[in-house]
Amino acid sequence: MARCGGRRLLQGRQCWRVASLAAMVLIALLDLAGARPTLAKSLYKYQDASGAWVFTDRPPVTDAPVEVRPLPVKELPAKVTIRNRGTTDAPALTAINDYYGPIEVEISGEGIENMEARPPLPARVVAPARTETPVVTLRPTGRRWRYGYQARAVLGDPSATHQPDRPYAPPFAPGQRFAVGQAFDGTFSHQHPQSRYAVDISLPLGTPVRAAREGVVMEIAADFLDGGPDQKYRERANAVRVLHADGTMAVYAHLQADSVRVRPGQRVERGAWLANSGNTGYSTGPHLHFAVQRNAGMELVSVPFEFAGPDGRSVTPVAGILLTAP
Repeated sequence: MARCGGRRLLQGRQCWRVASLAAMVLIALLDLAGARPTLAKSLYKYQDASGAWVFTDRPPVTDAPVEVRPLPVKELPAKVTIRNRGTTDAPALTAINDYYGPIEVEISGEGIENMEARPPLPARVVAPARTETPVVTLRPTGRRWRYGYQARAVLGDPSATHQPDRPYAPPFAPGQRFAVGQAFDGTFSHQHPQSRYAVDISLPLGTPVRAAREGVVMEIAADFLDGGPDQKYRERANAVRVLHADGTMAVYAHLQADSVRVRPGQRVERGAWLANSGNTGYSTGPHLHFAVQRNAGMELVSVPFEFAGPDGRSVTPVAGILLTAP
Protein backbone atom coordinates (compact mmCIF):
# COMPACT_ATOMS: atom_id res chain seq x y z
CA MET A 1 0.00 0.00 0.00
CA ALA A 2 1.21 3.51 -0.70
CA ARG A 3 0.24 6.85 0.76
CA CYS A 4 -0.33 10.01 -1.24
CA GLY A 5 -1.64 13.13 0.46
CA GLY A 6 -2.80 11.11 3.45
CA ARG A 7 -4.87 8.72 1.29
CA ARG A 8 -4.26 5.01 0.96
CA LEU A 9 -3.84 3.96 -2.65
CA LEU A 10 -3.42 0.57 -4.24
CA GLN A 11 -0.35 1.44 -6.31
CA GLY A 12 2.60 3.76 -5.91
CA ARG A 13 2.15 4.77 -9.54
CA GLN A 14 -1.19 6.33 -8.71
CA CYS A 15 0.50 8.30 -5.96
CA TRP A 16 3.03 9.54 -8.51
CA ARG A 17 0.24 10.72 -10.78
CA VAL A 18 -1.37 12.75 -8.03
CA ALA A 19 1.82 14.28 -6.65
CA SER A 20 3.77 14.82 -9.86
CA LEU A 21 1.24 15.38 -12.61
CA ALA A 22 -0.66 17.70 -10.30
CA ALA A 23 2.50 19.79 -10.14
CA MET A 24 3.01 20.34 -13.85
CA VAL A 25 5.03 23.45 -14.64
CA LEU A 26 3.70 25.92 -17.18
CA ILE A 27 6.66 28.10 -18.15
CA ALA A 28 6.12 31.03 -20.51
CA LEU A 29 9.53 32.49 -21.32
CA LEU A 30 10.04 35.40 -23.64
CA ASP A 31 12.68 34.61 -26.19
CA LEU A 32 15.38 36.71 -27.83
CA ALA A 33 13.12 38.41 -30.33
CA GLY A 34 10.39 39.03 -27.76
CA ALA A 35 7.85 36.57 -29.15
CA ARG A 36 5.07 35.29 -26.95
CA PRO A 37 4.45 31.58 -26.32
CA THR A 38 1.94 29.86 -28.58
CA LEU A 39 -0.95 27.75 -27.35
CA ALA A 40 -0.38 24.31 -28.86
CA LYS A 41 -1.07 21.82 -26.07
CA SER A 42 -3.74 21.29 -23.46
CA LEU A 43 -3.80 20.32 -19.79
CA TYR A 44 -6.51 17.77 -18.85
CA LYS A 45 -7.88 17.55 -15.30
CA TYR A 46 -10.29 14.88 -14.06
CA GLN A 47 -11.05 12.56 -11.13
CA ASP A 48 -10.24 8.87 -11.46
CA ALA A 49 -12.31 5.99 -10.09
CA SER A 50 -10.85 6.41 -6.59
CA GLY A 51 -11.72 10.11 -6.49
CA ALA A 52 -8.11 11.32 -6.90
CA TRP A 53 -7.46 14.29 -9.17
CA VAL A 54 -5.36 13.53 -12.24
CA PHE A 55 -3.50 16.12 -14.34
CA THR A 56 -2.08 15.12 -17.73
CA ASP A 57 -1.10 16.65 -21.06
CA ARG A 58 -2.54 13.68 -22.99
CA PRO A 59 -6.25 13.26 -23.79
CA PRO A 60 -7.52 10.80 -21.14
CA VAL A 61 -9.69 7.76 -21.81
CA THR A 62 -12.36 8.20 -19.16
CA ASP A 63 -16.11 8.68 -18.75
CA ALA A 64 -15.54 11.25 -16.01
CA PRO A 65 -15.98 14.99 -16.73
CA VAL A 66 -12.69 16.44 -18.00
CA GLU A 67 -11.61 20.06 -17.61
CA VAL A 68 -9.39 21.25 -20.47
CA ARG A 69 -7.01 24.21 -20.22
CA PRO A 70 -4.52 25.58 -22.77
CA LEU A 71 -0.91 24.75 -21.99
CA PRO A 72 1.73 27.29 -23.18
CA VAL A 73 4.69 25.71 -24.96
CA LYS A 74 7.74 26.98 -26.85
CA GLU A 75 9.36 25.74 -30.01
CA LEU A 76 12.80 26.05 -28.45
CA PRO A 77 13.78 24.40 -25.17
CA ALA A 78 13.55 26.86 -22.29
CA LYS A 79 16.72 27.45 -20.30
CA VAL A 80 14.77 27.67 -17.08
CA THR A 81 13.35 24.66 -15.28
CA ILE A 82 11.59 24.06 -11.98
CA ARG A 83 12.69 21.06 -9.96
CA ASN A 84 11.49 19.58 -6.70
CA ARG A 85 14.58 19.35 -4.49
CA GLY A 86 12.50 18.16 -1.55
CA THR A 87 10.29 15.07 -1.29
CA THR A 88 6.88 14.07 -2.60
CA ASP A 89 5.29 14.90 0.74
CA ALA A 90 7.32 18.08 1.31
CA PRO A 91 8.19 19.64 -2.07
CA ALA A 92 10.92 22.29 -2.24
CA LEU A 93 10.51 23.97 -5.62
CA THR A 94 13.77 25.32 -7.04
CA ALA A 95 14.42 27.41 -10.16
CA ILE A 96 17.34 26.28 -12.32
CA ASN A 97 18.67 29.10 -14.47
CA ASP A 98 20.92 28.06 -17.35
CA TYR A 99 21.15 31.57 -18.83
CA TYR A 100 24.35 33.61 -18.56
CA GLY A 101 22.43 36.34 -16.80
CA PRO A 102 19.78 36.76 -14.09
CA ILE A 103 16.11 35.90 -14.44
CA GLU A 104 13.03 36.61 -12.36
CA VAL A 105 10.84 33.62 -11.54
CA GLU A 106 7.30 33.56 -10.18
CA ILE A 107 5.48 30.48 -8.86
CA SER A 108 1.77 30.66 -8.15
CA GLY A 109 -0.57 28.06 -6.69
CA GLU A 110 -2.89 25.86 -8.70
CA GLY A 111 -5.49 23.75 -6.88
CA ILE A 112 -3.69 23.66 -3.52
CA GLU A 113 -5.56 21.94 -0.68
CA ASN A 114 -4.39 21.42 2.89
CA MET A 115 -0.84 22.62 2.22
CA GLU A 116 1.10 25.60 3.54
CA ALA A 117 3.46 27.51 1.24
CA ARG A 118 6.55 29.29 2.55
CA PRO A 119 6.83 32.04 1.46
CA PRO A 120 3.16 32.56 0.61
CA LEU A 121 2.22 32.17 -3.05
CA PRO A 122 2.66 33.76 -5.49
CA ALA A 123 6.38 33.81 -4.72
CA ARG A 124 9.02 35.62 -6.77
CA VAL A 125 12.79 35.32 -6.74
CA VAL A 126 15.68 36.58 -8.83
CA ALA A 127 17.87 33.67 -9.89
CA PRO A 128 21.46 34.66 -10.74
CA ALA A 129 23.14 33.31 -13.84
CA ARG A 130 23.83 29.57 -13.96
CA THR A 131 22.46 28.81 -10.50
CA GLU A 132 19.78 26.89 -8.64
CA THR A 133 17.63 29.16 -6.48
CA PRO A 134 15.03 27.93 -3.95
CA VAL A 135 11.63 29.53 -4.54
CA VAL A 136 9.02 27.94 -2.25
CA THR A 137 8.46 24.95 0.04
CA LEU A 138 5.13 23.24 0.66
CA ARG A 139 4.06 21.32 3.77
CA PRO A 140 0.87 19.28 4.32
CA THR A 141 -1.50 20.64 6.95
CA GLY A 142 -4.05 17.84 6.83
CA ARG A 143 -4.52 14.17 6.00
CA ARG A 144 -5.84 14.76 2.49
CA TRP A 145 -3.74 17.17 0.48
CA ARG A 146 -2.83 18.00 -3.08
CA TYR A 147 -1.01 20.74 -4.88
CA GLY A 148 -0.34 22.14 -8.31
CA TYR A 149 1.48 25.24 -9.47
CA GLN A 150 2.25 27.45 -12.40
CA ALA A 151 5.62 29.06 -13.04
CA ARG A 152 6.73 31.84 -15.32
CA ALA A 153 10.08 33.52 -15.81
CA VAL A 154 11.38 36.70 -17.40
CA LEU A 155 14.93 37.50 -18.41
CA GLY A 156 16.72 40.15 -16.35
CA ASP A 157 16.76 41.54 -12.83
CA PRO A 158 13.82 43.85 -11.98
CA SER A 159 16.19 46.14 -10.05
CA ALA A 160 18.04 47.05 -13.26
CA THR A 161 18.09 50.74 -14.20
CA HIS A 162 19.19 51.98 -17.61
CA GLN A 163 22.34 53.99 -16.90
CA PRO A 164 24.73 53.92 -19.89
CA ASP A 165 27.97 55.80 -19.32
CA ARG A 166 27.83 57.21 -22.88
CA PRO A 167 25.65 57.00 -26.00
CA TYR A 168 25.55 53.64 -27.74
CA ALA A 169 27.88 53.08 -30.66
CA PRO A 170 26.06 52.47 -33.95
CA PRO A 171 26.22 48.65 -34.30
CA PHE A 172 28.47 48.55 -37.35
CA ALA A 173 32.07 49.35 -38.24
CA PRO A 174 33.55 52.87 -37.81
CA GLY A 175 33.11 55.06 -40.86
CA GLN A 176 30.15 53.11 -42.23
CA ARG A 177 26.82 54.84 -42.79
CA PHE A 178 23.37 53.25 -42.91
CA ALA A 179 19.77 54.42 -42.79
CA VAL A 180 17.26 53.84 -40.00
CA GLY A 181 14.26 52.14 -41.59
CA GLN A 182 12.01 51.92 -38.51
CA ALA A 183 12.56 53.67 -35.19
CA PHE A 184 10.73 54.15 -31.89
CA ASP A 185 6.98 53.45 -32.09
CA GLY A 186 7.35 52.12 -35.63
CA THR A 187 4.00 51.25 -37.19
CA PHE A 188 5.06 47.94 -38.79
CA SER A 189 6.30 45.92 -35.82
CA HIS A 190 7.39 48.20 -32.95
CA GLN A 191 4.09 48.39 -31.07
CA HIS A 192 4.77 45.85 -28.30
CA PRO A 193 6.44 47.00 -25.03
CA GLN A 194 9.45 44.79 -25.83
CA SER A 195 10.05 46.53 -29.15
CA ARG A 196 8.49 49.98 -28.74
CA TYR A 197 11.94 51.57 -28.53
CA ALA A 198 13.62 49.28 -31.05
CA VAL A 199 15.45 50.45 -34.17
CA ASP A 200 15.67 48.69 -37.54
CA ILE A 201 18.85 49.62 -39.40
CA SER A 202 19.10 48.86 -43.13
CA LEU A 203 22.28 46.80 -43.08
CA PRO A 204 22.94 44.86 -46.31
CA LEU A 205 23.08 41.09 -46.02
CA GLY A 206 26.38 39.95 -44.50
CA THR A 207 27.38 43.31 -42.96
CA PRO A 208 29.37 42.79 -39.73
CA VAL A 209 27.27 43.64 -36.66
CA ARG A 210 29.28 45.27 -33.87
CA ALA A 211 28.53 45.53 -30.14
CA ALA A 212 27.00 48.90 -29.30
CA ARG A 213 28.07 48.54 -25.66
CA GLU A 214 30.29 46.20 -23.68
CA GLY A 215 28.81 43.34 -21.69
CA VAL A 216 28.40 39.57 -21.36
CA VAL A 217 26.72 37.44 -24.00
CA MET A 218 23.62 36.18 -22.20
CA GLU A 219 22.28 33.93 -24.97
CA ILE A 220 22.34 33.37 -28.70
CA ALA A 221 20.10 31.88 -31.39
CA ALA A 222 22.05 30.95 -34.49
CA ASP A 223 20.44 28.04 -36.34
CA PHE A 224 17.56 29.56 -38.29
CA LEU A 225 17.93 29.72 -42.06
CA ASP A 226 15.01 31.72 -43.39
CA GLY A 227 12.62 34.58 -42.74
CA GLY A 228 9.82 36.67 -44.19
CA PRO A 229 6.74 38.79 -43.37
CA ASP A 230 4.69 35.70 -42.44
CA GLN A 231 3.66 35.28 -38.77
CA LYS A 232 5.21 31.79 -38.78
CA TYR A 233 8.66 33.43 -38.67
CA ARG A 234 8.08 35.42 -35.46
CA GLU A 235 10.07 33.00 -33.30
CA ARG A 236 12.71 32.15 -35.88
CA ALA A 237 15.15 35.06 -35.80
CA ASN A 238 18.84 34.50 -35.16
CA ALA A 239 19.91 36.88 -32.41
CA VAL A 240 22.47 37.76 -29.76
CA ARG A 241 21.52 39.13 -26.33
CA VAL A 242 24.20 41.04 -24.39
CA LEU A 243 23.84 41.78 -20.67
CA HIS A 244 25.17 45.20 -19.61
CA ALA A 245 26.71 46.20 -16.28
CA ASP A 246 23.53 48.09 -15.26
CA GLY A 247 21.39 44.98 -15.78
CA THR A 248 19.83 46.06 -19.07
CA MET A 249 20.19 43.87 -22.16
CA ALA A 250 20.83 44.68 -25.83
CA VAL A 251 19.21 42.51 -28.49
CA TYR A 252 20.70 42.18 -31.99
CA ALA A 253 18.23 40.26 -34.18
CA HIS A 254 17.58 38.93 -37.72
CA LEU A 255 21.21 37.81 -37.99
CA GLN A 256 22.55 35.77 -40.87
CA ALA A 257 22.57 32.00 -40.41
CA ASP A 258 25.81 30.52 -39.07
CA SER A 259 27.38 33.96 -38.67
CA VAL A 260 27.38 34.37 -34.87
CA ARG A 261 30.99 34.77 -33.70
CA VAL A 262 30.46 34.85 -29.92
CA ARG A 263 29.34 32.30 -27.34
CA PRO A 264 27.14 32.52 -24.24
CA GLY A 265 29.10 33.68 -21.22
CA GLN A 266 31.72 35.50 -23.29
CA ARG A 267 32.55 39.11 -22.39
CA VAL A 268 32.55 41.45 -25.38
CA GLU A 269 33.85 44.98 -25.65
CA ARG A 270 32.21 47.91 -27.41
CA GLY A 271 32.78 47.44 -31.13
CA ALA A 272 33.31 43.66 -30.96
CA TRP A 273 32.18 41.72 -34.05
CA LEU A 274 29.12 39.75 -32.91
CA ALA A 275 27.68 38.35 -36.16
CA ASN A 276 26.57 39.40 -39.65
CA SER A 277 23.35 41.12 -40.65
CA GLY A 278 20.72 38.82 -42.10
CA ASN A 279 17.06 38.34 -42.91
CA THR A 280 15.97 35.59 -40.53
CA GLY A 281 12.72 35.70 -38.59
CA TYR A 282 9.80 38.10 -39.09
CA SER A 283 11.35 40.43 -41.63
CA THR A 284 10.63 42.12 -44.95
CA GLY A 285 14.28 42.32 -45.99
CA PRO A 286 17.87 42.30 -44.69
CA HIS A 287 18.31 44.59 -41.70
CA LEU A 288 19.39 44.67 -38.06
CA HIS A 289 16.81 44.92 -35.29
CA PHE A 290 18.42 46.57 -32.25
CA ALA A 291 16.80 47.21 -28.88
CA VAL A 292 17.78 47.78 -25.25
CA GLN A 293 15.52 45.97 -22.79
CA ARG A 294 15.04 45.63 -19.05
CA ASN A 295 12.86 43.56 -16.75
CA ALA A 296 10.19 45.93 -15.43
CA GLY A 297 8.89 43.35 -12.93
CA MET A 298 7.89 40.10 -14.67
CA GLU A 299 7.63 42.03 -17.93
CA LEU A 300 10.33 42.63 -20.51
CA VAL A 301 10.21 46.17 -21.90
CA SER A 302 12.39 48.22 -24.22
CA VAL A 303 13.87 51.55 -23.17
CA PRO A 304 14.78 54.65 -25.21
CA PHE A 305 18.45 55.21 -25.98
CA GLU A 306 20.73 57.39 -28.08
CA PHE A 307 23.52 56.63 -30.50
CA ALA A 308 26.87 58.39 -30.66
CA GLY A 309 27.21 60.61 -33.72
CA PRO A 310 30.42 61.19 -35.71
CA ASP A 311 30.94 64.58 -34.00
CA GLY A 312 30.57 63.07 -30.53
CA ARG A 313 27.05 64.37 -29.98
CA SER A 314 24.12 62.16 -29.08
CA VAL A 315 21.76 61.16 -31.88
CA THR A 316 18.17 60.10 -31.22
CA PRO A 317 17.24 57.46 -33.81
CA VAL A 318 14.45 58.61 -36.11
CA ALA A 319 13.12 56.82 -39.17
CA GLY A 320 14.85 57.99 -42.33
CA ILE A 321 18.04 59.42 -40.81
CA LEU A 322 21.50 58.18 -41.77
CA LEU A 323 23.64 56.87 -38.91
CA THR A 324 27.41 57.20 -39.20
CA ALA A 325 29.63 55.22 -36.85
CA PRO A 326 32.42 57.37 -35.41
